[in-house]
Amino acid sequence: MLLRLSALGDILRVLPAWANLRAAFPESRFRAVVEDRHAFLLEPLPWLEPVLVRRKRLSNPLTALSELRRVAALVRDAELSLDFHGILKAALIPKLAALPERWGDGVTKEFAGKLQTHPLPFRHQTRYNQALGLAEAFGRSRGQAGLGRFEPVLSTVALPDPGAIWAPGARPRVVLVPGASRRGAIKRWPLRHCLSLAALLKDRCDLRWSLGPEEEDLRAWLPEASGVEALPRLGFWQLAAALRQAQAVVAPDTGLLHLAVVLGVPALGLYGSSDPMVAGLPEGAGRVLRTGIACSPCRERACQRRQCLEELAPGSVAEALMGLLAAR
Repeated sequence: MLLRLSALGDILRVLPAWANLRAAFPESRFRAVVEDRHAFLLEPLPWLEPVLVRRKRLSNPLTALSELRRVAALVRDAELSLDFHGILKAALIPKLAALPERWGDGVTKEFAGKLQTHPLPFRHQTRYNQALGLAEAFGRSRGQAGLGRFEPVLSTVALPDPGAIWAPGARPRVVLVPGASRRGAIKRWPLRHCLSLAALLKDRCDLRWSLGPEEEDLRAWLPEASGVEALPRLGFWQLAAALRQAQAVVAPDTGLLHLAVVLGVPALGLYGSSDPMVAGLPEGAGRVLRTGIACSPCRERACQRRQCLEELAPGSVAEALMGLLAAR
């Protein structure tokens, strides 16, 4: 049993480790415990059997324990669990199921590690390496080495056709992601910088904006103002297929950045408050660009200055992108 309750980007970051486990133990049955809102992330990997935790019940203190008990009953026949989350709610599921082996990746909160029989020692590393490290440690315990390597697990899986997205030609295809979720709004690069970057690149690259459902206001004016088309409204996996046709994705520390990584598309991450030691990219998957001012990284979601992103100049981003493209 594999555990990672949320969030979208974090589930994407554990998929390479899960795929390595599958490759090492092809005869095993793999059940992935995720929240119901993220079940769609498992669709391209049919060997992962989803066990869904109902988010609304888990978030309600009056129903959370009964929901955990319900899920524990569904996985009671599992031989062991690998916890890639490390919070109390995740750790309680295999404990309530009385699984004899309960592995943890070394990053725990709320004393979750006390419920694990095989907790790894803590290491300050990216979430990709954290997950891969757990896969490696478990694999070695079974005589299987090499499970800690990163591979873009979605680079060749079947995805739905996004339709005609790109114009024919030799210019490199680049997707620009100006947004982030409402919760992650502090991670957004200033919109005026996005416009400046588009102006610097549109004669050298075939550009497309990627705009989500919460960015319909941008869709109304950004393409005309920038002279750069937006990707059409697509389902998540159609969007993934469109990204996979690109040569690079430029994005803040959001789910789409990490989607590009597991798709095997070179990613240029624009980081402000995000800690690159934790939220960084695997080696060879792209590059993180940041100013590194004294107050970053931080966890201050209400910061008004956002100097860490304001000082990340469009010219520097354009230069880094062209270097990333040249290195392909």
